[in-house]
Amino acid sequence: MAIYPELKGRVVAVTGAAQGIGAVTARAFAKQGARVALLDIDDAGMKTVAESIAVDGAHAVSIRVDVTDEKSVERAIAGVVSGLGGLDVLINCAGGYGRLSSVQDMAPAEWDHTIALNLRSVFLVSRAAMPHLKKSKAGRIINVSSISGRAVTVASSPAYVSAKAAVIQLTRYLAHELGPDGITANAIAPITTLTPRVAALRTEADVERIASLVPLRRLAEPEDHAQAMLFLASDAASYINGVTLDVNGGRLMM
Repeated sequence: MAIYPELKGRVVAVTGAAQGIGAVTARAFAKQGARVALLDIDDAGMKTVAESIAVDGAHAVSIRVDVTDEKSVERAIAGVVSGLGGLDVLINCAGGYGRLSSVQDMAPAEWDHTIALNLRSVFLVSRAAMPHLKKSKAGRIINVSSISGRAVTVASSPAYVSAKAAVIQLTRYLAHELGPDGITANAIAPITTLTPRVAALRTEADVERIASLVPLRRLAEPEDHAQAMLFLASDAASYINGVTLDVNGGRLMM
C-alpha cells in the first residue's frame, strides 16, 4: 500500500461508510493517519467499521445521516466539523440500487429513490461541505460514480446508470466552481466490485461472466478503489481536477 504522510491529521468524511467500498476506504484513510468520520444510515455497520479501525490503533467517529435529506446532511456535516475541527476531504460513496431492472418494469417511486440516493446525495453533501472545505489548505471532493455511468456494459438499473452518469458531470461542475478556492473535485468509476451488495445481486455465474470480460480477468476488490481515492486526496494529485478515474481493469477504455 502506498504511503501518503501528508494525509496524517487531515479530516476525511466518507458517506456510505458502513459497508463495501466506503468501509474499506474509511479504513484505508485511517491507516494513513487521517481523522475519519463515518457517515451512514446503518448504525450497526458503522460500529463494526469503527471497531475495525480501532483495532489498527486509529479512531473514527460515526455520524448517522440520511444522505437524501437536506437537514440530516447539514447536521451530519456540522457534526464532522465540530467533532473533528474541520473538513479536508469529502468522499461521496453512498449509493447503489435495489435490483436489476428495465425501464419498463421500474416504478416512478423506485426511479426517484435511486436518483436521490446516488445523485441528490452528492449534491446535498457537497453543498453542505463546501464552506468548510474552503477553509482547508488541501480541500478535496471525491465522488464515486460507476462504469455504468460511462457505458451500458452489463445489466443494471436505468435509474442507477442515469444517476452515475450525472455524478460525473456534477463532478466537473464542482471542479469548475471550486477550483478558484483551491479545492479539487474528481471522481472514480468502479467496475462491478466484490462487495456484499454485489454478492446479493449477482449469481456466481454472473460474477464469472463479468470477470471474463475484464482484461485482468478478475473483478475489482474494494481496496482497488480505496487506493485510487487515497491518491486523489494526496498532494501528488493536487493539479488533477475534474477528472473521472476509470478503475475497471481495462473493461472499458475511454
